Amino acid sequence: MIKVLLIEDNPGDARLIREVLSDTDHLNVELKWVDQLETGIELITKDAFDVVLLDLSLPDSHGMETIIDFREQAPAIPIVVLTGLDDEEVALNAVQHGAQDYLIKGQVNSSVIMRSMRYAIERHRLQDELYNLSIIDELTSLYNRRGFFNQAQQFMNANAQEGKGFYVVVADLDGMKQINDSYGHHMGDLALMDTANILKEVFRDSDIISRMGGDEFTVVLPETQGHSWSLDAFEQEIILKIHQRLHSFNLSAGRIYRLSISLGLFHYNPAIPVTLGELIIQADHRMYINKKEKVT
Repeated sequence: MIKVLLIEDNPGDARLIREVLSDTDHLNVELKWVDQLETGIELITKDAFDVVLLDLSLPDSHGMETIIDFREQAPAIPIVVLTGLDDEEVALNAVQHGAQDYLIKGQVNSSVIMRSMRYAIERHRLQDELYNLSIIDELTSLYNRRGFFNQAQQFMNANAQEGKGFYVVVADLDGMKQINDSYGHHMGDLALMDTANILKEVFRDSDIISRMGGDEFTVVLPETQGHSWSLDAFEQEIILKIHQRLHSFNLSAGRIYRLSISLGLFHYNPAIPVTLGELIIQADHRMYINKKEKVT
């Protein structure tokens, strides 16, 4: 079954689309129709759809802003634009703004609209796969550096608008060079995967966990409501959780190396303008202080 959301304010055009889709032989299509963008966006929070047929001239939205607004709310749903304009420039603009295909009202039949919707669904799926490959670290399945900055910057912007703080953690796998030199790079890779798993166990699924490259990892996590930790106290709390999990791991995992992680933490205050890169530098500085204390 293909679940289709039609956002179209003209009842005649909506009826035509419904009739065209009803002519599809041996195909199961479920269509829901709304006449405003806001109503469509509200509906996608309550139901799942495979594709949206989107008119560009709606009572509450017009032109490319319609595509932009819908994609902001539903980036996972492919868009096929419906318009009465036989204009290649409009079509190209629509695709550049995130639509998968473009159909002219009055020039569609069942085969054309089904081909367009299937093409949109498949193209969107492939784009998602390529995007995920570009932001995910292949070894650890965490975000890579690009994925981290993409996700963390969005998180930072949202928190800045809402006046909320958060924490940035920088963590290093200790002694990775020694592991590589003594046991081989395959063991170094295993240690990196072990480190990633430790971080995933200590932090929440909703936190942004990434491998920035080499032996360096970063985590972004929100402030905990109801707690007024000092920076040092919260850092020590996280370090304690990491050390407890490492102790258990090193006793039971049977590795030929002993896994060790150093970390530092810094707080983002929305009242103080600062970049994400500056937060990472501060957390990295605190991490190296903690790493040196291990040696001394």
